[in-house]
Amino acid sequence: MFRDIILIAFNTLRMNKMRSALTMLGIIIGIMVIILMQAGIEGLRKEIKTEIDKLGSTSFFITKTPSFGHGGHDWDEFERRKNITADLIPIIKRDCPSVAQVIPIMENWNEEVSYKNKKTERTVFVIGVSEGWFEVSGYEIEEGRFFSDNDYQFNQKYAVIGKSIKNKLYEASDAVDKYIFIENERFLVIGEFKEKGSKFGQDMDNLACISSFYYEKLYGKLRNIDILISAKSTEVMAKATDEVIMSLRRERNLKADDENDFEVTTKDEITNKMNSIIAIIYLVALSIGGMSLLVGSIGIMNMMLVSITERTNEIGIRRSLGANKKNIIAQFLIESVMLSFTGGAIGITLGVTISQLISHFTQYATFAPAWTIATAFSVSILIGIIAGIYPALKASDLNPIDALRQE
Repeated sequence: MFRDIILIAFNTLRMNKMRSALTMLGIIIGIMVIILMQAGIEGLRKEIKTEIDKLGSTSFFITKTPSFGHGGHDWDEFERRKNITADLIPIIKRDCPSVAQVIPIMENWNEEVSYKNKKTERTVFVIGVSEGWFEVSGYEIEEGRFFSDNDYQFNQKYAVIGKSIKNKLYEASDAVDKYIFIENERFLVIGEFKEKGSKFGQDMDNLACISSFYYEKLYGKLRNIDILISAKSTEVMAKATDEVIMSLRRERNLKADDENDFEVTTKDEITNKMNSIIAIIYLVALSIGGMSLLVGSIGIMNMMLVSITERTNEIGIRRSLGANKKNIIAQFLIESVMLSFTGGAIGITLGVTISQLISHFTQYATFAPAWTIATAFSVSILIGIIAGIYPALKASDLNPIDALRQE
């Protein structure tokens, strides 16, 4: 009996292909959007985690302004603070025995780089690097090499460039052992980074690294920077943080009741904030997909109600031949679930396929977890059941004699 009901449901949907397809459209789009957004969010989460993990579990940042939000304070208050400058680095090293490494983060955006008669647009970011920067940067060398300890010690006038600059200035020829000009200063190119692509709309290959010594010569020693600090171990992480805070407060002449005029941001704080942002993005995506699923479920219910009107005589015949109310309810519920499930399957297939194409043709890796796919299938079945309950009950309540009279 159950097998017959399924066959009847399948044949009914097959005879109304166009109507069934249009009815499923809302479910297809909703499930596809949810799968795509989840794949994108999971890819983003993994990428952010990878980048943060490179900093190490004992790292924290010193910055002039808050990294995330400003707690209701006027942003101008933060801008009026003293700059975090490179001359604080030897002081931190001197005063903080629990600190293992201090790395200045020196970046100047919207710079122009040139070679002979060619030049880039004013979109290059120039980075002043020192010992330890390369290990936490996430970049890899494709040609040549990065700065050595001797290069830093003897203040060599070298540069390492990204793929975008190489393609713009040197095209098919090698960039290594050629020169580039930054702020009319000539630097010998000793290396070229592997391509990283774009992240959040920013070209990660549009950079030129020079030593922090020459960065300060080009842009001055008073320019604001960030400082990445690593403690000697996780056990002394809190102690290292306290030592740095006390050292900076003393150096910046802050009184006991003065608030810090700098920010301390740990890896865990960055991770928690990014997770909060991702959760908001996910809720927005879920809302968009949910609206489409709601429209799809209404479409299924409407189709089933129309189907009752069209098949009233058929229902009467089946009831007269011995079908009970449960059989009629099962008939319409199965049709509703088949519509929703098929739409969900198509949406999942499209979502996974598109996410894989995005990963294949771009630098952005997407990932649809198995639990997302299983949840999407479950939601599809649930929508089919909910959308089909009222029409199924209405069909089962039809009077068999009245139904037989219906033309």
